[in-house]
Formats: sequence, structure tokens, C-alpha cells
Amino acid sequence: MVWQQLIAGPQLVGAIFIFAGVIQQKFPPTDIDGMYGYRTATSKQNQQTFDEGNRFSARWMLGCGILVFIFGVVLTIALHSYVTSAKTRSQILAASLLLSAIIPAILVIAITERHLKRTFNNQE
Repeated sequence: MVWQQLIAGPQLVGAIFIFAGVIQQKFPPTDIDGMYGYRTATSKQNQQTFDEGNRFSARWMLGCGILVFIFGVVLTIALHSYVTSAKTRSQILAASLLLSAIIPAILVIAITERHLKRTFNNQE
């Protein structure tokens, strides 16, 4: 059971963020109207904002992914070391899985949007 939770806990979300960040860095999207990349109204204003939004968000996705991955592994090990009830462990892992997906996504978007507005509002 521990091994299943080591694979399917918040660290899985962290691994997905890491994977997405690396892919976006190694193969940055070039087409604003494409299907992949950091695509918000702010980033799609022109090619320069699109490129910067993707470059910047990829870095943050990678960083958040590493932190969430480490958090997930530590949490899973700590829960199995200190929490005796399987039901309580499952509830904590489920809540942490949900939060580890939502919080980093909101953080990446908020920080990238702020960066784009600061960077490109000064140039207009």
C-alpha cells in the first residue's frame, strides 16, 4: 500500500508539473493559436508576450513541480510513520492531492500574469 501511495500521491502531480515544465522549455510552443503552451488573453496579445509567458511559466511549473514532488514523498512517508488509521491517511492524501494540483496551477498563472503585465506595460 505504501508503494501505491508513493506513486499516486501528491508527488504524481509534482511529476506532471515537472514533465510539463521540461517539455515546455525544451519544445516551446511557437504558434499563438496552437493547442499547447501558456495561453491566456495577456500572453496571446502578440508573439513577444506569448514567448515570454511560455518561457516564464515553464520555469515556474518546473519549480512548483519539484516542490510538490518533494512534499508528496515526505508527506506519504510521514503519514505511514505516524498515522495509524488507514482511513485518516487516505483522507489526508486525498486532500493533499487535490490541493497540490490546484495551488501550484493558480500560483503559476498568477505569477506569470503579474510578470507579463509588469514587463509589457512598461514598454507601451
